Amino acid sequence: MARPVFRLDGAGAAEAVASHLATQPRAFYFAKLATDQIDDVRALSRLGFAVVDTNVTFELVREPPALDGFDVGELAAGEAEAVLDIAGSAFRYSRFHLDPQVDLALANHIKREWIRNYVLRKRGDGLLVARQGGRPCGFLAPLVSHGTAVIDLVAVATDAHGRGAGSALTAAFATRYRGMPRLVGTQVANVPSIRLYTKLGFALARSQYVLHFHAGA
Repeated sequence: MARPVFRLDGAGAAEAVASHLATQPRAFYFAKLATDQIDDVRALSRLGFAVVDTNVTFELVREPPALDGFDVGELAAGEAEAVLDIAGSAFRYSRFHLDPQVDLALANHIKREWIRNYVLRKRGDGLLVARQGGRPCGFLAPLVSHGTAVIDLVAVATDAHGRGAGSALTAAFATRYRGMPRLVGTQVANVPSIRLYTKLGFALARSQYVLHFHAGA
C-alpha cells in the first residue's frame, strides 16, 4: 500500500481511529464489522470510512463430490510463476478490487504478493494447484487456525473458467481437512462464487461489512 496499514477490531473502533489519525496523517485503515453493528458502521462513516464490501462466510455442511478431469495437488517445482500470474490477474471482487481508491494494478499486486507468501511458505498450510494438460489452471490457498480450515484465497485462470477447476479445488480442500470445520469467505458481489459454494455443500454462517479509509489520500 506504500503507507502504514492498520486494522480496527471490535466495537468502539471509531474512537480508536479518531485519536490515532493525529499520529498517522497518511495511512490506510480497514475494519470488518458484523452486519448488525450499525452504530459502529455509522460512526466510522462519519470519520470518512466507506463500505467497500459485504463479506459472507460459508461453512461446509455437506461433503462435495470428488471431480475428475483435474490433477489437484501441492505446488510443484517450476509452477510458482504460473500460479503467481493467475493470482495477479484472476480476481475481480476482492475488497481491494471493489475499492475505487485502489487502482487495478495495485489490487492485482496485492493478490500476487499474498500468494507469494504461500509459495515461500510464510503463510498458510501449503498451496493446492489444479492442473489440466500438465498446466496449472487454478490454485487454492488453505489456512488452518484454532482447529478450523479456511479457504484463504482461491482463483482460476481466466481462460479456464467454466471447466470445473474451482469445484475440483474445493472438493480437494474438503477431503484434505475432513474432520474439522471448513470455512470459506467471499463477497456479496461475487455471485458466481456464492452459487458455487452453495452447490458444493456450503451454508451461510455469518456476514460482515468491510470498510476502508485512506487517510491523506
